[in-house]
Amino acid sequence: MMDWQWVEVDALESQEKWDEAKSLLIKSWQENPNDLKVNIRLAFFCWYLVVEEGPLGIKSMDLDELTTILIQVTNFGLTNFEDHEEFLWIFGWMISLFPYYFGDYEEWEEKGKSMLKRAHELNPEDPVYRYSYIGSLASSEVELKNGYQPLEVVLEDRFQGKGVLSEYFKDIWNSC
Repeated sequence: MMDWQWVEVDALESQEKWDEAKSLLIKSWQENPNDLKVNIRLAFFCWYLVVEEGPLGIKSMDLDELTTILIQVTNFGLTNFEDHEEFLWIFGWMISLFPYYFGDYEEWEEKGKSMLKRAHELNPEDPVYRYSYIGSLASSEVELKNGYQPLEVVLEDRFQGKGVLSEYFKDIWNSC
């Protein structure tokens, strides 16, 4: 389980200092592209701002640039982290929800779902991976099994920090 906290980035994101957070994330990625946490945080930051730009009231960010960075980081991750469950889960989540930001809708939608499935297969007892995978299935495909730890139990421990990634998942899953 990855520690999502990143004090400097969390502070900038929670204060909505988007340009400063973006600069720090890009600089960190350029300095250490093989750091999985940096890849995930940069990609999620770009995805989140592109997806939520309206509700967030973002006017000064170049959304095309963020989409380009998102695709670049995604392609890098697909090459370098293709068997890492955290990568498969978070990128599968982002891709399956909004595949058109990544390319051909149908192709990327299936790619996202297959990534969620693979993360779940690598760690079937993890409630976050299980919930995400089951949520990606058509309702006719869902077969819930008893005996799994409920998702709510792991949210605070799993998503520590105040960055957009942690807050996003705590918000959406606490409301389920």
